[in-house]
Formats: sequence, C-alpha cells, structure tokens
Amino acid sequence: MPAIPESATTGLDPSSQASSPSSGSGSRSGENTSELPAYTTRMSADLTCPHCGVALETPESAARIAVCVACDQSFGIPGAFHSPSVDAAASLRGGGETAPTDVPLLWTGAAALAGTALFFAAVVWPFAGTYIGDLLGARGWVPYVISWLAIWAGVILGVKTRALANQRRSFSLDLLPEAIAPRITVDNARIFEQHLEQAARPLGRNFLTERLLRALSTFRSRRSTPEVLEQLAAQAGSDAAAVESSYTMVRVFIWAIPILGFIGTVIGIGAAVSGFSTSVAAAVDLEVMKSSIGAVTSGLGVAFDTTLLALVVSILIMFPASSLQKAEEDLLVRIDQWCETQLTRRLQDDQERPRDDLGTEIARLARSVDALEQRLARPPTAP
Repeated sequence: MPAIPESATTGLDPSSQASSPSSGSGSRSGENTSELPAYTTRMSADLTCPHCGVALETPESAARIAVCVACDQSFGIPGAFHSPSVDAAASLRGGGETAPTDVPLLWTGAAALAGTALFFAAVVWPFAGTYIGDLLGARGWVPYVISWLAIWAGVILGVKTRALANQRRSFSLDLLPEAIAPRITVDNARIFEQHLEQAARPLGRNFLTERLLRALSTFRSRRSTPEVLEQLAAQAGSDAAAVESSYTMVRVFIWAIPILGFIGTVIGIGAAVSGFSTSVAAAVDLEVMKSSIGAVTSGLGVAFDTTLLALVVSILIMFPASSLQKAEEDLLVRIDQWCETQLTRRLQDDQERPRDDLGTEIARLARSVDALEQRLARPPTAP
C-alpha cells in the first residue's frame, strides 16, 4: 500500500497510522486547496478526520473548518462554532415578540416630534406672511398635527428602508457553506446552526437567518425533511403577515391625515360663518353687509387650504409606502427561493440514503443472492 505523506503522519501513534488510508484515496489532487475560506485551516493528533479516520492535531488558531492533509477533505471542527452568547443567539432566532420588519413607534414618534419642531423653526416661521408660511403656520393647530404625522410616517419608512437594505445583505453571506458538508444531515445540522449564528450576527435580526435557524432546529429535533418543509411554509406565511402588519400605522396615518384636513376645513367654515353672523347683526348699511360677505368668502378659501394640504401630504406618503411594501414582499419571495435551492435540496434525514450508498447496498444484496443460488445449486454431500 502506498505510504501516507510524512506531513500526515507527524505525531501519530502506530495504530492511527495503520488505519489511515493511502494518500491517493479520496484525495482531490490537482484542486487548488490554497484558496480556502478565511475560517478554514490546514490540519497537520488530537482531532480525527471523519472521512478517513486519520488523527490530526488541533489547530491553535480560531479556525472553524479543517482540511485533512491525508485525504484533503474539509470538515467542521467540533466545538469551534460555540456561540459567544446564548442571549444573542436567541435574538437571532427571533425570540422576541416583534418581527425583524417591525419599527418601534415610541422613539420614531419622539424623533418625528423633534423633526417637526425643527421644520417649523427653520422653514415655516421664518417665511411667515408668504403663502407656504401661512398655509402651514397660520391655519390653526391642524397643519401642525398633519406635519407631525407626515414626518412620523417618513421616519418609519426611512427606518424600514435601511432595514430592507440590511436584509438584502444576508444573501451575500455564505450562510450554509459546502465546505462544512455538501449534505445537511442530523449529525452536522448543529454545526451549520452555529456557523449561521456567527456569520449573521453582524446583520442583527433578519428574515433569512431566522428562517434557516428555525428550519435547522426543526430538522435536528424531528429528523424529518417533510416536517422541515411544513415548518418553512408556515414561517413564510408568518413572515408575510408580519410585513403586512408592519405597515398598519403608516396606513393609519394615510387615512387620518385627510380626515384632519376636513376637520380643519370644518373649523374654518364654522369660524367664518360665526363671524358673518356677528357682522350681520351689527350691520347698519349695505356697505357693511358687503364687507362681511367678502370676509366670509375669503375665510372659506382659507378653510379649504387645510384639506388641500392634507390630501397632498397623504399622496406623498402613499406612493413610497406602497413601493417599500412591494420591495419587502419581493424579498420574502427571494428568501423562499433561496431556502429551496440552498437548504431543502441538501437536507438528508434518517429516512433518506445517498444514491451511492444505495447502489452499493443493491450490489451487496445481489452478491448475496448469487452466493445463495450457488449454495442451493450444489449437490448434497454424501453422508
């Protein structure tokens, strides 16, 4: 039998050398193994290769994937994927009550209130006497509330836009690297989970990593690919409902702003009519009546300005909100496709067997049948 390379037998005991395979068996000679991921290390005898059984030295660096120098196969180092914080892992798994797409209303509302004050101090009040200045600052309290709700909706949409960009970054990560194993089994699923937790930690909570973590956890506990598929389908529906519900407050703003505009108009009309009644009661000649009617008509024009402002603002909120919601729904569709190609097709539960192993088993059974037929065909031995 050809000798194992000297680098593979350094520090090995005789028993491990005797059980080691040849250097040509199962090797990937000719393949450039120098271009390995940053978390991969070449191994050179406290660790055993699961492919060939050769004992290897545990690396001193914080490597998470090793490459056997005997068979040139890669594998995950047991214990190297330990999550530094259980609480952080729970947060990646979506342990909270909110979804990754939810936006905290308390601090966004406070930020919008501060932004409204800054807007009026920098834009509205310095231009008092102009049409824009009077439209926003001289029509009672309604334009102030409309401006606050509009800025609040803008803050929510801005936060969600940034979160969406962060969600899309997860597709650029190698979340389920084939360097760990080409197939995901019950035995190595935990290694994939630990790698996933570490790789996705800089991104925080996002739909893709949480769905993968739940799927791998279900696969480890239930040991069934069909149940993983059912869990993925249920999680897809839950994520879609979360995206839909995250726009509830924005839709409330789109509905409430025009209502506030009509309220401002009603207030303006009431004030104009009340002033007209007072002027008519105090009128002594026709000229006073004409001036009173002119004041009423101009007051009605001012009153309808609040409705105009509200309708314009609601349209300005509606279009970006609808566009952003469509982008998030497209993200969920992309996640479904990613899970189909990168996760479910690689799952191998206890009920499945690789095709190579199945062919080997069929060949073994065929040889057993042939041997049995030969034994039955032999003439009986004379006593």
